[in-house]
Amino acid sequence: MASDQYEAEVGGESEEESGNVDHMENDEAQVHEQQDGSHSHVVITLTDPELFDCPICYEPLTIPVYQCDQNGHIACSFCRTKIKDKCPFCSGSIGFNRCRAIEKALESITTSCQNIQYGCKESVTFNKKSSSHVNSATQFEYYVICHVSLNADDNFLVLQEKKGGTLFILKRHLVVDLGNAVTISCIQPGFMRGFFHELDAKSKENFLRLESFTKSTPSRQVIDDRPPKTGFLLIPFDFISSGGQLKMEICIWPEGASPSP
Repeated sequence: MASDQYEAEVGGESEEESGNVDHMENDEAQVHEQQDGSHSHVVITLTDPELFDCPICYEPLTIPVYQCDQNGHIACSFCRTKIKDKCPFCSGSIGFNRCRAIEKALESITTSCQNIQYGCKESVTFNKKSSSHVNSATQFEYYVICHVSLNADDNFLVLQEKKGGTLFILKRHLVVDLGNAVTISCIQPGFMRGFFHELDAKSKENFLRLESFTKSTPSRQVIDDRPPKTGFLLIPFDFISSGGQLKMEICIWPEGASPSP
């Protein structure tokens, strides 16, 4: 079974907070305490990597975290609005009842950024795990053409919209005898609106323009590196340089809007 390790700085906690984390069962987390000067640290090994994910959208939990009045089921702020304050598990009321114990844990735990496999080396508190970082992504603006390229050894590229910070992952997979299958995914809960994108590629003799819809995809699904079966754009080998470099012009805009602002 997969497990993740996190480091947390621990201070005193009230009896109420200690007893309220029934979401963290003994078989899901193993805690080892370490002393470091005047601070106390614990190394937590989670045997359930999804322990601190929202059970509705499966995104990493961020503050505020809400819980239902009846059984303490939790929900992130995005999902609380989506489910109209009604718990999808027991139909209890959620409202603005905060889960302070989980929030305190999120503020204390330090982990690697979720984009570590895409080159980000930052460590963040867990409640900022899904945050974006300017230095690890290619910046672009909606409706504006962005020039990008992938070298022979590059299989992905991280894109970040300048104003809102929304992250997109551009991936390519080799299709034998045909070319490259290119996909663009937006990292956000699946119930949020998606995006359209237009992709242009050029060769010495030809020009290729493709358009597709980019669905909103939870981060745990985006890191799936298996070749796509549907929803990809195929770029023939004619548009790839002899050295394996693929140059593209990409324009992204929100669903419901026209390509030109």
